[in-house]
Amino acid sequence: MSEAMNDTLVEESTEELTFPATLPVLPLKDTVVFPESVTPLAIGQERSIKLVEDVVSGDRALALVTVKHPEAEQPGWDDLYEIGTAAVVHKMIKVPDGTLRILVQGVQRIKLDRPVQDDPYLVGEFVELPDELTETPEVEALTRNVQSLFGRVIGLVPYLPEELQIAAANVDDPSALCNLVASTLRLKTDEKQRLLELTDVEARLREVSAILNRELEVFELGSKIQSQVQEEMEKGQREFFLRQQLKAIQDELGESDPEAAEIAELRSTFEAMELPEDVRKVVDRELARLEKLPTAAA
Repeated sequence: MSEAMNDTLVEESTEELTFPATLPVLPLKDTVVFPESVTPLAIGQERSIKLVEDVVSGDRALALVTVKHPEAEQPGWDDLYEIGTAAVVHKMIKVPDGTLRILVQGVQRIKLDRPVQDDPYLVGEFVELPDELTETPEVEALTRNVQSLFGRVIGLVPYLPEELQIAAANVDDPSALCNLVASTLRLKTDEKQRLLELTDVEARLREVSAILNRELEVFELGSKIQSQVQEEMEKGQREFFLRQQLKAIQDELGESDPEAAEIAELRSTFEAMELPEDVRKVVDRELARLEKLPTAAA
């Protein structure tokens, strides 16, 4: 934590939320917070700062709702999705520039029932949106599939720590597993919002499985391309060093290759010319072929 920051910390709240609940609404741009996830947020708007300060001095509970249109300066009710996440502010840090940094933990998926007030910030009455889950062999199979796919993705993605693989393997609750995957992958905001709105856990598992398959295909292709590029670079470097070593040996033995000298002279001559790009490519290709031919065949 930076020494320049004013360390104002808020201890964790253990109070349970009861629904319907009247909660202040913190609009989020390009961010979706899921139940059970811990998320850092930067607060800069004046009314949002006022909201957070009031929340911290109260019961620490608020509604995190994503903005449909990020370009909205001061989002109103029409700019927000109806479904969001009830959360608790665990910590708050006041930054010298007047902005805030907070750490929130999602508690429950919620839906706006009715607006209560607009000023000085939005306040609404929310109802709980519980999971719809029937324990079936399909749900168990989908859960294991998501755990397996997520583990493979973690192995390919540099920004995901390996510890997540152990955490995912130990999450038995399919809803919590979906929340873990959705909150850690870098997905588009509307895609995350769609996952948040799915109360049917089996449908959510299928959606998450499809996303993981897509991400896995992209990351595996990227890894393959990276390996090919690396291999070509290493091959080119090996050839360069071998040619340099061969030249040094020939110079040492007084056996400098006259053909090589002639090719070098040709290359120098062509490099001095202003040639069209397509002609230069042909010249470079033919010179490269000439270098590789045996002396007798050149």
